[in-house]
Amino acid sequence: MAEIMGFIECSERHCKEIAEVRKASGKRSSLYTVCPACGTNQGHGVSRQKWLSENLKASRDDLVSASVSDTTENAAIPTQNAASSVSEDTEIKPKTDTESKPKGMPTPPPMLWGALALLAALITAIFATRKPSKNKEQTA
Repeated sequence: MAEIMGFIECSERHCKEIAEVRKASGKRSSLYTVCPACGTNQGHGVSRQKWLSENLKASRDDLVSASVSDTTENAAIPTQNAASSVSEDTEIKPKTDTESKPKGMPTPPPMLWGALALLAALITAIFATRKPSKNKEQTA
């Protein structure tokens, strides 16, 4: 059975629930979260494990009081980044192709497939309409 290590605010952007942090049993024995809204997140990357261990709170009450004090401080003091982010977001940015394309044989363009199909149809038509030559000797 997994041991409950503490509590943390859910790391998903859309979720503000309090998730349990548990320690997995077995070989990995890494930390994972169980959020009542999002479910289980068993990410075991080094940076996630470090973040979980550094931001872990012993009880739900510690987490609630820390989040209330953080929000009141952040609301009272506007930062330069908050004001400058508005102008950065209004700039038009070109779309970039971020998809990674697999290495290997490139796919031929559709025009090439059409030309190959036309050539195959032409060769088939020539052989289908060809008359047998009379010069060949027939053996019985």
